[in-house]
Amino acid sequence: MTSRSEQREATRERVLTAAERLFASGGFEATTIREIAAGAGVSVGTVMAVGDKAAILVELFDRRIATLHRARAERDGPRPPAASSNRLVDEILALFEPFVALFFSDPELARHYAAALVTGKHQAGVFNELAAVLRREISDVLAGGGFAPEAAGRGAAAIHLAYLGTLFVGAGAGGADPSGTVEDLVAVVEFITESQESEQQ
Repeated sequence: MTSRSEQREATRERVLTAAERLFASGGFEATTIREIAAGAGVSVGTVMAVGDKAAILVELFDRRIATLHRARAERDGPRPPAASSNRLVDEILALFEPFVALFFSDPELARHYAAALVTGKHQAGVFNELAAVLRREISDVLAGGGFAPEAAGRGAAAIHLAYLGTLFVGAGAGGADPSGTVEDLVAVVEFITESQESEQQ
């Protein structure tokens, strides 16, 4: 027999699945709560219990980001120390690559996701638990490249903030060509790694 909480979770999943399908086919702005309700076979009130459109979009994006984190954690083993600053930059940029690709794969959704986060009304994994995972991964790469533990932590925080800035600037610019904003991220990573190298010499 299905419990009430399992029924609620199944209904929630139907709402999220319907919203994801409608956002992809018709766009975020054109999709209405009523259409999501019809697509999920539930009432408008049930959809609103899951969240408004922005909250639903934030959750869908966070789920995709979390899936990418899990996939990489299952695939990657321990990293050998980076042999050069170029290798260090490449390793750090490789951490961001799947997330940048996700963010720029649908510029309209990325723009609305960024706008929803800027309002401060919606909690997002990209700012909390997912941020902690990514910062730890960056810190591990920096430590493997010779950074002292405290410097690796500070460098990881700065690089992570530059990454978030890259995503938000890209979303604000329409996200059609991520190369310009990604170049800014590369410049930040290079600056941090090269500064550490000069300190060590």
